[in-house]
Amino acid sequence: MNPVNAATQYKNTDQIKVIQTDANSILISCFDELIKSVRIFQTNIVPNKDNFRKKSSSFSRALTILYTLQSSVDFEKDINVAKSLFQVYEYTRINLIEEFKSCKVNKSTSALTALTEIRDSWKAIN
Repeated sequence: MNPVNAATQYKNTDQIKVIQTDANSILISCFDELIKSVRIFQTNIVPNKDNFRKKSSSFSRALTILYTLQSSVDFEKDINVAKSLFQVYEYTRINLIEEFKSCKVNKSTSALTALTEIRDSWKAIN
């Protein structure tokens, strides 16, 4: 295999496939990827030689998406909604970090439920 081609394929596997152009569809795609990453992380929480990369990459991906969501919260529109969203994202981030260290799924399960509810609410708006 050509090393340049391999590098390109590797790069493409770690990107969110965004076909949508409107903001709400992109937001829903971000939530879908975040939920998927958290689930993969939880499934691979106890590291071994076969799943360490999955745990690590899903953890990194989840944190990156959470950061993106946190930095896109608009505190100018509705401070109460913005504050609540930010708190859910922060709760998720903190608990993922704790679980990465402890290798035990704990509060990310409730965070995942909240994220799924937020995602479903956004989808219902469209």
